[in-house]
Amino acid sequence: MSEDSEPCKNFEFCGSTQWPHPNSYLEDGGDPDLCVNCAMMFRKELVFRDNVECPICFETNRGITLPKCEHAICIECFRDCYYGRYDEPDFPYSKDIEEEYDEYGGLCDTPKSFLEQYPLIYEYEEECNRRYDRQEDMTSVNSRCPLCRS
Repeated sequence: MSEDSEPCKNFEFCGSTQWPHPNSYLEDGGDPDLCVNCAMMFRKELVFRDNVECPICFETNRGITLPKCEHAICIECFRDCYYGRYDEPDFPYSKDIEEEYDEYGGLCDTPKSFLEQYPLIYEYEEECNRRYDRQEDMTSVNSRCPLCRS
């Protein structure tokens, strides 16, 4: 967080800071004290509660009242509902090779000679993309209350 930015009102959930919003957002009654992501997804400050018995994971933790109803779920399940759970596949080579690959910054910037030496990287990247696309598809479905579906 930079010194000149304040935390989002929903910082406990999103971990982000406030950034200037487009004027059209503020004219529509948007909250300037939210990060851009929270402003677009929720348009308001979320309500946090202690000792929520989560109906999804059955744990008792700090939770959030869902924005479209009064049901509450734990913060981690709320995050999974709104953002999905992205599990990256295991890298097919050793940690040293993975670190070297990461230093290149991705498939496009990796030298062809490196990729020829480690061809499973192509399959790894394809699987990452499939999982990410599947997660994106589920986000709109899962962003509703798991109890009342509103």
